[in-house]
Amino acid sequence: MAQIDGARSMSAPRNTFRASQRLQGNGAFKRVIDGRARIDCGAISFHAIPRDAAVARTNDLTRMGISIGRRAGGAAVRNRFKRLLREAFRLSQHEHPTAAPAPYDLMVIVRAHDELTLAQYRAHLLDALQRLHAIWMKRMHRKINASDADARAAMPSATPSTTTPDAPDSPRAH
Repeated sequence: MAQIDGARSMSAPRNTFRASQRLQGNGAFKRVIDGRARIDCGAISFHAIPRDAAVARTNDLTRMGISIGRRAGGAAVRNRFKRLLREAFRLSQHEHPTAAPAPYDLMVIVRAHDELTLAQYRAHLLDALQRLHAIWMKRMHRKINASDADARAAMPSATPSTTTPDAPDSPRAH
């Protein structure tokens, strides 16, 4: 990164992985998994849910949580998987899709597998996020269409009936 007089260049986005970008706590993990949007890429499962627009700030990015069971290997192996996944996430964070008007909360569940390269983890991550984004856009589109159909069904008919007995111009009123 080029620096001028100690200041960071404003043209390049920051590729940090701050605490605010981490999913933390069982409640957050459960909420994402309960969203029932899941993509499997081999031994890695990706779950995502759009974050509540009221809670998310406009400059927020996707948040990620990682769960790796002990069956995946010893502590050193599990930590290596986590480091590689966090690095893949960090490097690609500005390429992640967002559900308008808020970003996603992403949960990554890792099972035992042979270690992949950073590029492979990044490719799996971006592919899964694109596919999860398509799932949520389809769900939101269905929800909007369903609410439009409900609104149309609740509207009174635009053409008045001419056969009502109360109407003075009705043929039965004479």
